[in-house]
Amino acid sequence: MNFKNKNVLVYGMSSSGEWASKLLLNKKAKVFLFDDNKEKLKSKRFKDCYLVQSLSENFISQFDFIVLSPSIDLENEVVKIANKFNIKIYSELELASLFCKDMIAITGTNGKTTTVELVNAMINQKQKAVACGNIGYPLSRAVLENRRSLKVVEVSSFMLEHADEFAPTSATILNIEPDHLIRHKTIEEYAKLKYGIFKNLKSKNYAVINLDNSIAPKNKTLTITYSQNRLADVYLNNGAIYLHNEKVINLNELKLKGKHNIYNVMCAICFAHIYKVPTNKIYNALKDFSPDKFRIEEVGEVRKIKFVNDSKSTNIASTLAAVGSINAPTILLLGGSKKGLNYSKLFSGLPKRVKVVIAFGEISQDLLLANDGKFRIFEQSNLCEAFDCAVQIAEKGDTILLSPATASYDEFQNYIERGEAFNKKVREYADKE
Repeated sequence: MNFKNKNVLVYGMSSSGEWASKLLLNKKAKVFLFDDNKEKLKSKRFKDCYLVQSLSENFISQFDFIVLSPSIDLENEVVKIANKFNIKIYSELELASLFCKDMIAITGTNGKTTTVELVNAMINQKQKAVACGNIGYPLSRAVLENRRSLKVVEVSSFMLEHADEFAPTSATILNIEPDHLIRHKTIEEYAKLKYGIFKNLKSKNYAVINLDNSIAPKNKTLTITYSQNRLADVYLNNGAIYLHNEKVINLNELKLKGKHNIYNVMCAICFAHIYKVPTNKIYNALKDFSPDKFRIEEVGEVRKIKFVNDSKSTNIASTLAAVGSINAPTILLLGGSKKGLNYSKLFSGLPKRVKVVIAFGEISQDLLLANDGKFRIFEQSNLCEAFDCAVQIAEKGDTILLSPATASYDEFQNYIERGEAFNKKVREYADKE
């Protein structure tokens, strides 16, 4: 793709926008930058770009291409004007993918980051690979800094809104559960975007398919399958994971816990097999692999009360998986900003070992209504108050689990900041005892 001397507007100066602009400069484009927050344009990092203070329809109409931050939705006026003038809109993902020869793409509602990091760890046993995309290391940056590495890309639904030409060499959809419905409106539209990861796979490319949820491409591709319940290329047998007829690892050797993580491991093994990683090297990567920070992270134990940080769970299915992985009486901290989810499904799926629910933040009233008397529940204003309430209630043998089932934006910048706040409260509580 030739961007030389093309006029390109990059809208949104998040990390992905910053690195998209650097990639475009590398390709000799004329790069114009705009962000609704003008403070973001003051950085010296953008010295070789043209900074735009306001946008008009006439001005927008003169661009050859537009690159959008994932935060910019389809209802934005710039998107409407670009469509009116048939201006090609790229996501940062699609733009960067034009300069990738080999690329694994992984999407789904839950498990993306864990699976991407598992695949990356396995493939690095044989060849150079880099985990990138939605994990905080933009694909554009990976293209510039790791040009010859295989790209293992975490892909969000937001990224797929403008990704018509995105063409990985192998891909999977881990699962599809209700999420981001304020943005995508319906589960059908959300699922349609997710399926977009498959649409440009060619007949010589691979789709990795979980036979237990039957999410598969409609176009003809090569396939490799996995399942916990039936015979597949990767399957379970007598407490171990097998690849064809060869044992890969015993489940009790994995540091990752929970049924959902077994699926993530099996999917990653499929990708490793595609890239011909020997079984012994897959085993080496798995036995040393530790869970993500803030994903069912065991923070510590005080007064024989365990504290588990699952701040990364931002939807119902992820929280249910986290609760399901804990075999102890549980005090569950739920709350954050609104995402348009139906929380009655959460409460109907929670096991009886959840002895108390503490609802906090913007969605606390929604949670109280959705509970409808099923569980003992308390309402608190914020995470700090929810934590204090939990430790007053907790008894020896209990687990206090932060697994919010929604985003963090009412109180925190992201799930990482929320997770760090919870861990800080645990440390402070331990110091008092």
